Amino acid sequence: MSNSALQRAMDNAEASVNMEGLEVSDYSKELCRKLMRKEITFDEYLKRVVAGAVTNGV
Repeated sequence: MSNSALQRAMDNAEASVNMEGLEVSDYSKELCRKLMRKEITFDEYLKRVVAGAVTNGV
């Protein structure tokens, strides 16, 4: 996926979340970018998401 296509997909997903009245954190955006660029595996992504949720009391 090209950088522009990735950014377009990220922007569209964020707009959808915002329409629901929620916000996407910078941390979440970075994790998604790393996953889409195959810099981390899906398992690593999930571990980081869960760790972030536990840390932030979600």
